[in-house]
Amino acid sequence: MKSSLFTQSLVLTMLLLSWFPGFAQQSYTLSGEQQFTVAGTSTLHDWEMIAKEDATGSAELVLKNGELSKITSLKVEIPAKSLKSGKGSMDKNTYEALKAAKHPSIIFEMTDFVSVTGTRIKATGKLTIAGKSQIIPLEVSYSVNGNSVKFKGSHPVLFSDFGIDAPTAVFGTIKTGNELILAFEAGFSPKN
Repeated sequence: MKSSLFTQSLVLTMLLLSWFPGFAQQSYTLSGEQQFTVAGTSTLHDWEMIAKEDATGSAELVLKNGELSKITSLKVEIPAKSLKSGKGSMDKNTYEALKAAKHPSIIFEMTDFVSVTGTRIKATGKLTIAGKSQIIPLEVSYSVNGNSVKFKGSHPVLFSDFGIDAPTAVFGTIKTGNELILAFEAGFSPKN
């Protein structure tokens, strides 16, 4: 009798799970090709720094019929010193401005999933740079390829929002503007 009841319960559970395909929340990890860019201006020329390696991240995502329906959590951590401009002196000045020795990572952690419409997502998150955090709104696009999800977007910030003095060079004669654009292309794949 107990065995029969167990078998019936197991069959019922399997039927229910098969009835609701694609609704399960799944753990994802940052994977594949990534690009995180910080771009700004200076009194000499526009500039950008790019990180393509060493970032880590995790997410809890819900896919439904090949589309993203919900993000339960998402966190990305980028080592500040993985940002490279191709100019050693600029990199050094930037790492000093970012206080990279004391605060080695730039971190984004989603705080609220607002909505998904088509391939656009609205969310808010805590962005931490140089040890100081700000809550920022984000509107990004996404695409799904199989079980992998790629996010792409950008957001303007100010050095001063994070208590950072804009970097200078050549004894202060070259000054960086206060405004920055943070841009990213980040892919997540299911954890094994």
